[in-house]
Amino acid sequence: MKYRLLRPEQMTEDLWTAFASLRDANSIYDDPFFDPDFARLVSRVRPDTRVGIAFDGDAPVGFWPLHRRPGAWARPIGGPFSDWHGPVLARDCNLRADVFLRGLGLLGMSTFGWLPQDEESQSRLTICGANMTDVGDDWDDFIEVQNQRWPKHFKKMRRLGRNIERDFSEVEFRFDDVSDNTISRLIELKREQFARTGRHDVLGSDWAGRFLDELRQTKTDRFRLRHVSIHFDGKHAASELLLQSDKVMHGWITAYEQDYAPYSPGNVLVQWMLEQMSAADGPKIYDAGPGLDYYKRHYSNYQLPIGTGVVRSKTFALRPDRLLGQAWRSGERLLDGRVSNVMTQSRRRLDQICLSELDPINRLKGLRQAARRTVAALELAESD
Repeated sequence: MKYRLLRPEQMTEDLWTAFASLRDANSIYDDPFFDPDFARLVSRVRPDTRVGIAFDGDAPVGFWPLHRRPGAWARPIGGPFSDWHGPVLARDCNLRADVFLRGLGLLGMSTFGWLPQDEESQSRLTICGANMTDVGDDWDDFIEVQNQRWPKHFKKMRRLGRNIERDFSEVEFRFDDVSDNTISRLIELKREQFARTGRHDVLGSDWAGRFLDELRQTKTDRFRLRHVSIHFDGKHAASELLLQSDKVMHGWITAYEQDYAPYSPGNVLVQWMLEQMSAADGPKIYDAGPGLDYYKRHYSNYQLPIGTGVVRSKTFALRPDRLLGQAWRSGERLLDGRVSNVMTQSRRRLDQICLSELDPINRLKGLRQAARRTVAALELAESD
């Protein structure tokens, strides 16, 4: 097996075509994050983009878009916006991810949306379920099954529908909202949410804005951005940006107006979107990702395994930064529950900063703010 780590401009069209062929040949890569177009768009705004390739003889059998970060460390392509990632392999290729990374000269990768493909590489990861919804072609059958599972929720949804009809003279659902104003409002609401909850503003970086602009201008049969929204009496109530392949709609960025919270517009949006998916030609699968958000429980009808953690090419790396990371994760596993939770949340915040901030000054600002929050949270945990 031979390996190469290429800059996107070094990729020939033959290699991009081979990448697409491997992706198309296996349904586990149906999610749009595995589309070569996703990597190509990211490469236009992220200079640290690389594509790892594994060759069996002269034939490419594996492609792995990623970001090569300092210290020979990899980050997921398009992170923090890549909800699924990992290598795209030929059907008959059993290449382990740790071996692939080692062949590319990388020490490892921090991952938060890992597609499990080999036991060795996922053995140190935390595996949970991504919430999937297959609406099929018969909406009545789908909603009846979900209603039997969650009768209280769908009784509430029927009541909310009556309230919305009573209180608003005009209710508009847009399945493909291309308005600049509504997309800008969605991003504004999401950034307000980050500020309110103390999370790092991953939409605040220059490259994130340019990336969204690139996505809005790209539309193929297998890859595009879709924006769904609800408006009450001409005013934005809720919306969601999704990445779409020919088979999967992946929920990505969502927000709603606090003034309309009593009407649960986020839940209404999801249900109306799923109903439209069932009736329309196109994807029948909605990927809501992992988590216990109640709307995900109520609308999903199966799950796929997804991993979080670190995939290492070497079990033990003698680098100060890698040793510190391993020690920190050990603390998460071994220390008191409250302290462990603070450490886990802090590491995730640091990961978001390292993923999204390319400018050193902005990265230092984010790290300084994160450190302050971590110290305050640890002091609070120890005082309880």
